[in-house]
Amino acid sequence: MKYLSIFLLCLLTSTFSIGQDEICPGADVIVSAQGMSYSPDAIIVNVGWTVGWVNYGGTHDVNGVSSSITGESFNNPESFSLGTMSVDSVPVCLGTHTFTIPGFYSYDCTTYGHAGSGMVANITVHLPGCMDVLACNYDSNATEDNESCVLIGDDCDDGDENTQDDVIQENCECLGSPVSIVGELEDLSVLIFPNPVKSILTITLNSKSKLQVFDSVGKLVEETGEVTSWVLNVSAWGKGLYTVKTQAGEIHKFIVE
Repeated sequence: MKYLSIFLLCLLTSTFSIGQDEICPGADVIVSAQGMSYSPDAIIVNVGWTVGWVNYGGTHDVNGVSSSITGESFNNPESFSLGTMSVDSVPVCLGTHTFTIPGFYSYDCTTYGHAGSGMVANITVHLPGCMDVLACNYDSNATEDNESCVLIGDDCDDGDENTQDDVIQENCECLGSPVSIVGELEDLSVLIFPNPVKSILTITLNSKSKLQVFDSVGKLVEETGEVTSWVLNVSAWGKGLYTVKTQAGEIHKFIVE
């Protein structure tokens, strides 16, 4: 008798364990319906997720149309419902629903006054995305920031092995500096700092040269005669990528934040 009891306990545990994973195939989240409650009674999911409801005992349904208590519409972003099922002992999947519209959803159980006894629940559906309006990939429909924003000046990879220091440009294109040009500038001991810069920019060279500064669209912003050091106040300049051109035609880039 002792061994039979242990066997039955293991079988029961196994049945319920399998039920959570396999009763509602395709569900990303499972909500149980049992007694006078849904559990959990409040969940948060993302757009595209599928919620499954499992009836573990009793007669239940899922009503996401109008309140069984007041008769008023839930005003959900979209209505959803699953038909009534009765269960004695073996759990049954009431059904699944895939949420495609972000927002707040309420629902209840319409059978035998269950809603009035507390069998009500809700689901919050988020649409993850970039919520920074200054970002290249800003998503006006996003309801939850997922830290995916791509901003001007961010590091990137333009896929060209002949460039380096790749950054996002003002037109949101990823672009780097040719490796050969960067190498020549290093040989000439051209130093631009700080980079990125917000206010005061200093350019130093190991030999005199005329210098010109162009913005991202090629417009001349500033120029000077032959110098070995040049200090610029860029605090009033627009944010973005700028190019420094030497007298010999060599270039270097810096970013104004």
